[in-house]
Amino acid sequence: MRFFMVEDLQASPQLQAMMGVLIGFGWNLKMVVAFTSDVLPIGGYRRKPYLYFGLILYMVSFLLLGALPPQVGVATALMCFITIGQMTMGVMCDTLIVENMRHESKETQGKLQTECWCLMTLGGIIGTLGGGFIFYAPGITNAKVFMINAMLKLLVVPFAMMLLEKRVTRAHALDRPPVIETMKLRSNEMWVALQNNKVWQPTMFIFLFAMFPNPGTAMTNFFINELGFSEEELSYIAVVASVSGALGMYAYYRFFKEINWHWFFFWVIITASALSLTQLLLVFHINRKWGIPDLVFALGDETVVDVTNALLAMPVLILVASICPLGVESSLYALVTSVQAAGGTVGGTISGLLIRSFGITLHNYDNLWKLIVLCAGLKVLSVFFIPMLPSKLARPAPADVSVEGGDEEEKEGGALVGERDDAEQQQQQPAEARGDEGEEEPLKKSKFGAATVLFLLVVGICWSLGQSSAALAEAS
Repeated sequence: MRFFMVEDLQASPQLQAMMGVLIGFGWNLKMVVAFTSDVLPIGGYRRKPYLYFGLILYMVSFLLLGALPPQVGVATALMCFITIGQMTMGVMCDTLIVENMRHESKETQGKLQTECWCLMTLGGIIGTLGGGFIFYAPGITNAKVFMINAMLKLLVVPFAMMLLEKRVTRAHALDRPPVIETMKLRSNEMWVALQNNKVWQPTMFIFLFAMFPNPGTAMTNFFINELGFSEEELSYIAVVASVSGALGMYAYYRFFKEINWHWFFFWVIITASALSLTQLLLVFHINRKWGIPDLVFALGDETVVDVTNALLAMPVLILVASICPLGVESSLYALVTSVQAAGGTVGGTISGLLIRSFGITLHNYDNLWKLIVLCAGLKVLSVFFIPMLPSKLARPAPADVSVEGGDEEEKEGGALVGERDDAEQQQQQPAEARGDEGEEEPLKKSKFGAATVLFLLVVGICWSLGQSSAALAEAS
């Protein structure tokens, strides 16, 4: 996709960053999709129909991207639809993971999420390698790669059909409240849950942590235009990044899940910021003086940076799933991840503005080192927000179960997700607040904190979209 932007669209690094904000906008709609699937089951199912919709949207958008002539506005819109399709499929899978995580014991907490992300990484590695090598086939263009990618998604269909999901019984579907009333009820439940200090404070940290800029877009263009990396070489870097990320996630689950989170985040953030400065050696070609080829150094640098980034990402993913109270876990999980995506959107916009202010273009990287140093320094500031996080996650109660809008559901196939038992008494109690002995901590709430999170979500998205749309209009 990056080569398509550079070669076919001739987009500058700053325009690519702004396009990335618009393309990634779909990730901010996670809450809308999850909320809709909760209150509007289709044919008695809440997840599978929406998964099919996302799959179809993804395939059609890729086919059109390959069939239509390259143009910045059209390509951006189609890539945005691709993201929405991918996001919709991801939200449905995330929902099933979150609903199952409450059945994990203290010893296995985070195992399911780690395994799912590692499997996703494995799929990404296969796709990245295939995408890198396919360009060497005779007559292959970016457009043909897009069409091939769309057709390969047909392989997902049989596996999607095999997914087990509980079906809302016909009797209870008739007795359920009107859709508007259900939406009001679910919205109120989410608002009450978000007021909990154990929910909104970590959510605020997730937003602030995600909004710090990074030089990723500029570095990728530096690899292509300055160092002359091919598509195959970039695929090697992407594979190393995926493998390193998986290793980092496994390392957290295997060695660090029991340690104090405050100290863990502090030292990993400091380490990640310091290691990101190693990119300066590549920018100033110091690695060549040491006899290290650019690609080899880039691969090594990518390894250490992505391992540390994964060590930061994994506890955040587990935290997001763990703070969601009963009854609204899918919608609130999507809300928290939407806040995280909004923070990333703001960070991408800030990155684009910094790229422009430093005068970095497709062929001018004189000030790239300044961007790298600034981003590393800003990342260190996130240590001041660590007190918003819990020091450690307590074991979730095994009896915790999900409430699916008050409907009884019938089995389809074998194992079920989220059996309900005494949910009403527990639905506003987050997993972290429950100890192994069933003791409850005093529940502290803040409407101001919850409102601040929602304010940052809305304002952050609107500001980023405004900046990106202006840049796109200027380029067009």
